[in-house]
Amino acid sequence: MDFEKIGRARLMMRLPRHRQQLAELRFLSLSTLLEAYGIAVITRDELREHAISGEPLIARSENDCQAIEDKVVRLLTNISPRLVT
Repeated sequence: MDFEKIGRARLMMRLPRHRQQLAELRFLSLSTLLEAYGIAVITRDELREHAISGEPLIARSENDCQAIEDKVVRLLTNISPRLVT
């Protein structure tokens, strides 16, 4: 499974303001975050499907996803505009 591709696609939906950057940029720190996000959202979705609502693992997984989203936004916000053409 290509977790980076999954993470990129999911974040493009979650962060429409950064959609162009997510589609175009390719560098290691972003790729690492995208892969982590792909794993986190799949894990979260599987937990939601098989667990009881309100379970602590689901809440932790949702927090993990949000933390990665926040890191990606910070990274993309601080990137030089000349890298995105």
